[in-house]
Amino acid sequence: MNGAKLAAETLKKLGARVIFGIPGLSNMTLYDTLVDYVRNGDIRLVLMRHEQGAAHAADGYARASGKPGICTATSGPGALNLVTGLATAFWDSSPVVALTGQVPRSSIGKMSFQEADIPGVVQNIVKFVIQIKNVYDIPIWLRNAFYIATEGRPGPVVVDIPRDLFNEKVVDGDIKFDEVDIKGFKKFPVYADPMMIKKAVEILVNAEKPLILVGSGAVASMATDEIIILADMLIAPIVSTLLGKAAVPNDYPLYIGMMGYYGRAEANTAFLEADVVLVVGARLSDRTITSYKDIIDSKKKFIIINIDPTDIERLPIKVDVALVGDAKEILRRLINALMSVGVKFERSNWIRRIYEFRDYYSQYYYVDEDGEGLKPWRALKTIRGVLPRDAIVTTGVGQHQMWCGVFWEALEPRTFITSGGMGTMGFGLPAAIGAKMAQPNRIVMDLDGDGSFLMTMNNLSTAVDEYIPIIVAIFDNRTLGLVRQVQDLFFGGRIISVDFGSTIDYIKIAEGLGALGFNAETYEDLVVAIKTSIKENMPSVIRIPIKKDELSLPTLPPGGSLREMIIHDPRKGN
Repeated sequence: MNGAKLAAETLKKLGARVIFGIPGLSNMTLYDTLVDYVRNGDIRLVLMRHEQGAAHAADGYARASGKPGICTATSGPGALNLVTGLATAFWDSSPVVALTGQVPRSSIGKMSFQEADIPGVVQNIVKFVIQIKNVYDIPIWLRNAFYIATEGRPGPVVVDIPRDLFNEKVVDGDIKFDEVDIKGFKKFPVYADPMMIKKAVEILVNAEKPLILVGSGAVASMATDEIIILADMLIAPIVSTLLGKAAVPNDYPLYIGMMGYYGRAEANTAFLEADVVLVVGARLSDRTITSYKDIIDSKKKFIIINIDPTDIERLPIKVDVALVGDAKEILRRLINALMSVGVKFERSNWIRRIYEFRDYYSQYYYVDEDGEGLKPWRALKTIRGVLPRDAIVTTGVGQHQMWCGVFWEALEPRTFITSGGMGTMGFGLPAAIGAKMAQPNRIVMDLDGDGSFLMTMNNLSTAVDEYIPIIVAIFDNRTLGLVRQVQDLFFGGRIISVDFGSTIDYIKIAEGLGALGFNAETYEDLVVAIKTSIKENMPSVIRIPIKKDELSLPTLPPGGSLREMIIHDPRKGN
């Protein structure tokens, strides 16, 4: 047995079933060893077309399954190409494990061929990184990587392995895991004693306009049932961050929508008017609360549940009760405490006002205009009407992502996967590949923009060659739409370096890579294209034409607060 065999056996023992990556000089021995595991059906290797795609695919796998997604790359440029995907996973707390090959130990630090200081490069954009120096440490550090990636707040872990370790002979190949004791890594403590729970309950009981704000932590802890039970008990509306959209079914009557920079106006207004906000698994980034001026001078009270206490400590606002721990567990404690109080709430006026907000602002959302292209909101409604409730949707980054945030209905947990914190264009397609590998019996669709699609479209050939039947819907407005929108609205209409030419043919691109291609000129065409893609069960691309100057609304001026929402096209006047 050699180090590569030791790594392969460990991965199998840890439950690894899929590895996304590209082989090269420094991880070639590992790939060679995995041949037998692939033939036996123990592990599947998915050959991506770029290492960034491998990281995004592992990320999509992780978010769709809740289990670590695994990617691998060779040393130097291969490992460096993972960086964008690792940062994306880190910002969104996704458990990715990256196995990077490294030059031999004797060559490290000598500017050797394809050498890069990967631990130095990634140390601030991953949860943990280790460069292994002893072949017998491979099993324990692979186990540690899986543990760290999923323990507490999830995040990416990099294991950098010099290639001479893969070739080194091993005398004792037994894989034994001792109790986890990792120097430099500590579990977050749990702070949610009965007195803190009691204080939180008192604040919620006395609230006149309570609101629940859910984020990605609520999704990670699978706290959907607890959130709904608590909302029903309190008669409290729910809003979400972009990453928290799938925390509760979006057709649940008390769910109002996504709030924030591009959030629904009624959700932002509900947040501004609420006197108590229960935050579940959200870090309150600058995309959710765009200006803390909106709340610093208010009398609004905050109860925050977060598994990471540093997220709470960083906030420049007063937190009345900070409950540190797993969202699902703490919500259960809150529910039990509320049940013991036995108070029945009468908040019909608050709920009625929320619904009035929704009815009022809908006049600005659902507008059909004759002219070029399809309307994004109606296209998304059409797609939602065809896909089953458990279909998984990924997105790229740009206007289409914001349209999805406002108009897409996520109906089950872990069915809306997007790049939030890093805002990584090109995320959608490879993430869809990973999600489909994690949930092969579900329909997976990438709702993408033409700009995002063009950045990682080479991975479509992976879906074709590997028989991974994903559907890609391209909202084609021939421009980097969100950048164009900002230039148009806030830079005096000085449009530059954003528009694509008219020569790109996405149908030919799809067919050239072996996928099906559809041009949806009407909503009826869109329905037929989706149904045909599902029936044929092969990778498909559907082009949806969108008017170039279509806006993503609501929005805010740069640096603006939630009170400065722009809800209709300012170019058309009042």
